[in-house]
Amino acid sequence: MMFGTLFAPRNRRVHFSFFEGATMAKKRKLPTEFSAHGAAMLRQVFPLLAKLSASGTERDKAGNRRLLFSQYASLILVGLFNPALESARAIVAASGVKKIAKLTGGKKVADGSFSEASSIFDPRLLEGIIKDLRSRWHQQRMSSEPRSGRASDRTVERLIAVDGSVLTALPQIVGRIAAKEKGQWRFHALVHVLDGQPVASKLTEEPSAKGRAERDVLAEMIAADQIDIPQSDEGHLFLMDRGYRSAELFNKIHTAGHDYICRLNRTDGKLLKPPKKGEVREPIQLPPLSAEAIAMGIVADELITMGGNCGASKIGSDHPMRRIKLIPPADRPSSARQGRVRTDQTGRDELVLATTLMDLTAEEIVRLYEHRWEVELFFRFLKQVLGCKKLLSAKTAGVQIQLYCAIIASLLLALTTGGDLTRRKFEMICLYFAGWADEEELLEAMEKRPP
Repeated sequence: MMFGTLFAPRNRRVHFSFFEGATMAKKRKLPTEFSAHGAAMLRQVFPLLAKLSASGTERDKAGNRRLLFSQYASLILVGLFNPALESARAIVAASGVKKIAKLTGGKKVADGSFSEASSIFDPRLLEGIIKDLRSRWHQQRMSSEPRSGRASDRTVERLIAVDGSVLTALPQIVGRIAAKEKGQWRFHALVHVLDGQPVASKLTEEPSAKGRAERDVLAEMIAADQIDIPQSDEGHLFLMDRGYRSAELFNKIHTAGHDYICRLNRTDGKLLKPPKKGEVREPIQLPPLSAEAIAMGIVADELITMGGNCGASKIGSDHPMRRIKLIPPADRPSSARQGRVRTDQTGRDELVLATTLMDLTAEEIVRLYEHRWEVELFFRFLKQVLGCKKLLSAKTAGVQIQLYCAIIASLLLALTTGGDLTRRKFEMICLYFAGWADEEELLEAMEKRPP
């Protein structure tokens, strides 16, 4: 996966390596992306950012605006690749360094101009750049990975892990703005399991207003067809935790032609009753429980229906649903013990899943759900590696720009490393950018296999 093994559970990672099968050679050249003191990686995207230069200049009748959107976004990217630049003031101070000024295409920035920028520039303009980089990454991955055509491969390609994470601005930043601003946002992300990259995202203010809960935002993104990867004939397969449990959301996913695996509470759902006299219902035969499934702790695999009392849903389910219950042995790791602890949870050590997949075995469904961990890895990468735990702005537009730049950085790293990026490798890239590590040390770090 894109985020390596630092946080990943064992044996749950699809591995891609830029240097796979290569042997060490002292005189071997690094890929062109790492040349010229690391600036070439950023130069891949700076020509795209240059198209944003005219944005936000409409009110500048005198024509004396010095900080353009292209330089603002470039400076944020420089900050993401340099751990020492942890605040807006640090980035502003660094903007006067000759090499950084030349790289970002501007002069030293004033504190006031940098702070004002988030109110002037439209973060939506970065979406086109993200789409361009996603397309490049998809083409690179497709050309470098042979496909076997097996059903299991096609199923994994459909997987999209869904979750949201709260981001908080630093108190000193929140203190500078109006009291109505709360300084908290929820970043909703849909992560393609096969490569660990976000394929759709949305930012909402916290606490969420009515109709802006996680399940509402996901339904909105699906309805607007905002998922930026090719869709198979079978649709996407969404992996969701208990925060998304809602018969209404399940109906919308099913109506849109997709499938889902979602964790439920212990009491959610009722056994599907036999058809009434004269009722025509297509028979569904579930695969029998295997010895492997029983050894995993799977105790039930049954067809259910859901009423309007699940996950704040006002309506019941309108399609066949399958419920799988698993009580893992004490000595066996399980997805039942993963994810966020919520106030509406029951059965922390029991895994109850609802799905529209009827042909796969129960143990296959459970293993597929374990891939939901990829979205957790993405948020940890975003916060702990790219440093988005510390927000540069307390304005929604400013936070959105920072997060879009983080996604751009993530895609650049995927394009450069082939998708196999651990925290140690990212640290070595940062040391190389800063001039502390040489090319041979960087090459050695990039070729080293994860432990």
